[in-house]
Amino acid sequence: MAHVLVTGSAGAIGRPTCAELRAGGHRVRAFDLRATAEGECVVGDIADRSAVTNAMNGVDAVVHLAAIPNDAPFDELVGPNVLGVHHVLEAAREAGVRRVVLASTIQTVGQLSRERLVTVDDRAPANQYALTKIWAEEMGALASRVHGLEVVAARISWMVRTPTEAQRIDEFRAYDLYLSPRDAGRFFRHAVETETSGFSLMFVAGPECAGRFDLEPTRRFGFEARDRFPEGLPFEAERTG
Repeated sequence: MAHVLVTGSAGAIGRPTCAELRAGGHRVRAFDLRATAEGECVVGDIADRSAVTNAMNGVDAVVHLAAIPNDAPFDELVGPNVLGVHHVLEAAREAGVRRVVLASTIQTVGQLSRERLVTVDDRAPANQYALTKIWAEEMGALASRVHGLEVVAARISWMVRTPTEAQRIDEFRAYDLYLSPRDAGRFFRHAVETETSGFSLMFVAGPECAGRFDLEPTRRFGFEARDRFPEGLPFEAERTG
């Protein structure tokens, strides 16, 4: 079993990811701005290079989730969303960590998925948050190409975090954008455990999303999401459509 650093461990994706990794027998080192409830925990800022370097020591893989998860002024995004990725990749390289899993977003393709099936080659960011995720993907590809890291970048679809978001996805009938927290956690565990090499980029989305996003690279990676809205949510929600 692996010793895995999870940045952003206290977040909406970090919590189910840590739970899945622990369920698989992995040792988790949690990293966030605040302490998490159980296990090995490092409190630190992803924009602080020394904090990231210290947290990386002795781990086998890293799942990098720490970021501002929504659009914001660029000067607020740069530290966590750009420098943070750089720090993680550099610290992994220096510590001899071979596997880095990066969280990206379907926002990198903007509105293209309303027009046709989109692929991992598509890019049309409509805000600065999405732009930082394009850079994250490119930084991961560079680290793999130049330094030989195994990098998996996942374009995450609408990972519903709250009952309010669940109401919105039902109101808009946006079931073809849904990803459950349970499936998100399953994917990141799979990305740690699966043999791979080089740089991999894929969409991670629920089974109803196949008409909007090309999920074949994800299937070739050996992963398929299971949950249809509202399955896999940690709270009660209703599907009316």
